[in-house]
Amino acid sequence: MPHRRLLHGLFCVCLLSLSGCSLSPLARNTAAFSGATNAVVENTENAYRAAVRLNEEAQVSLLVARYDTDHPMDPHSIRPLIDDKGLKARTEVLDGLQVYAQTIADLASGVSSPKLDAAAADCGANLKSLGDALAASTPIGISIGSTEANAASTALKALGDLLVRREIKGSIPKVIRDMDPSIEQLSKLLSSDIDILRDQSGRDYDQILAQQDQFIRHAGSSLSATERRGEIERLPRILASQKATEDMLTGLKASLEKLTVTHHALAAAAASKDSASLQARIDDLRASAEGLANFYESLSSSK
Repeated sequence: MPHRRLLHGLFCVCLLSLSGCSLSPLARNTAAFSGATNAVVENTENAYRAAVRLNEEAQVSLLVARYDTDHPMDPHSIRPLIDDKGLKARTEVLDGLQVYAQTIADLASGVSSPKLDAAAADCGANLKSLGDALAASTPIGISIGSTEANAASTALKALGDLLVRREIKGSIPKVIRDMDPSIEQLSKLLSSDIDILRDQSGRDYDQILAQQDQFIRHAGSSLSATERRGEIERLPRILASQKATEDMLTGLKASLEKLTVTHHALAAAAASKDSASLQARIDDLRASAEGLANFYESLSSSK
């Protein structure tokens, strides 16, 4: 993740240094696509962090509920929803999408920096390793079938090769068109992963709600009237959080789908120089990402 932030920061500085120059339509379009992609990636990371925290909360609620029963839960049995290896794999895929978007904007704008090159090469090497692991059926912490794994492996290695080389043997529009299937496949990979998170979060909230209800009923007269009122008031708040999380993950999946559609439009505009429809797609993608960011912030502050 540090090299991603370094690359994004350096890229912004480089663009600012070119602000006095007239950027080509391709440079402007790729820069706009990069900015929108960056927002989608950050929201996806937020979703993974939120899902891990929620699942831990659900497990702890079960631990508390079973503590004084004949079948207590061992605290050592609590496991993260996504382990370090799984988080690393997801981060590498997200790195790849973000660094790719910044790389094509960099190349289209004529930006050059040894640190940019090194950061992109490092990300590319990680993607190629991840692609090799998928091809070898090595578990990487993301649940996908063999067909999806093969497609994702091909996409990861193709994107990794591009970032490691950072050399354009053809025109930039051709590179964007050639990478279009890979970007679509990686977006699909993340989108299917979000479906799994959405299903798990629903079950986690059901678990938390059930344990809260059970606590209230079993506590009985041991709670004061004020304490009982406060515990009962938690029930609708849990349901509201469940609905908000469901909406957030649904919106995130829509943003990933829009990322694919926007890249399709970018590839078409790069060839035809007609960027009218592309700009509308980019605006839609950016608005979707910004809406999710605001929504996520309000969700976090309400807890």
